[in-house]
Amino acid sequence: MEKLLLKRLSETTDEEKRILAGLPFEPKLYFSDKALIKSEKMLGAKGAEIGIKAHPRYAAFPEHGHDFVEMMIVLSGSITHRLDALSVTLRKGDILLMNKHVRHSIDRAEKPDLGVNIIMTDGFALSLSGELENTVFADFLKDNTKSDGTGAFLQFRTEGNKPAENLIENIIFELNETKTNTAILSRTLALLFSYLASKEDMLVEASTPEDVTARRKAEIAAYIKSNYRSARLDELGGLLFLSPPYLSKLISEYFGKSFKELLLEERLKRADTLITETGMPISEVIRSVGYENVSYFHKEYKARFGETPLSRRNGR
Repeated sequence: MEKLLLKRLSETTDEEKRILAGLPFEPKLYFSDKALIKSEKMLGAKGAEIGIKAHPRYAAFPEHGHDFVEMMIVLSGSITHRLDALSVTLRKGDILLMNKHVRHSIDRAEKPDLGVNIIMTDGFALSLSGELENTVFADFLKDNTKSDGTGAFLQFRTEGNKPAENLIENIIFELNETKTNTAILSRTLALLFSYLASKEDMLVEASTPEDVTARRKAEIAAYIKSNYRSARLDELGGLLFLSPPYLSKLISEYFGKSFKELLLEERLKRADTLITETGMPISEVIRSVGYENVSYFHKEYKARFGETPLSRRNGR
């Protein structure tokens, strides 16, 4: 991105100066009502259909919604959004497009974390859909106008892709002009969306938060089932790109149980199959499912099945 434009966008805003001065977070500066809804009024000029606003740093944003389509582009650093139980971390060049049915919160961003929010009215977003038929954007844009629509988002990764980077720079440059040309913006956004839709490798996520939750639950369950002998929370976190503390919280929300409890259940289930269906020595069964502490295993097994491994085998 052109250095002078990036420098201008990274300057500390009046909002950020207020936060750095230690003044409390004021929802009324950002939201239109007690339900914490960001309004199209943020567009500024009367009758405007699209606008841009630098994402305020140095404060976390509480869960909120919008009455418009919002697209965040991260220009440097990283910014993390939380959509339901889903964590989405955007890095330099990432784009997150959210329809008006999404509710989300945003973690605190620091000085290097520069993001811009592009705001589009329903009408403006829908006007783009005609040029994006049969792409990932078509249903997204149309569903946005439904009164009973579902929260949905699209995430793209553009870093290093010159055509995408040039289109993004043109959009941001035009939005920062004193008089924005909506026709140019509309055409450039349509070109950007069309280009992104043609590059499947740039699409990181296309889903509702509920869809991602279901997929992650399946991934967690599959990991434990396949790795019950040596499963570790930090290893699973690495596979899912989630920190162990946050993943632990998600598992509790998803399953109503801790990672340790889920792992214990799987190990006991596997052990019980070996005890009741094979003649494998019980000491070997215990080791085969990942336990070294024999007395602990016997205690947990009896608590689960109501009898000792030997009595359960003899009673089969």
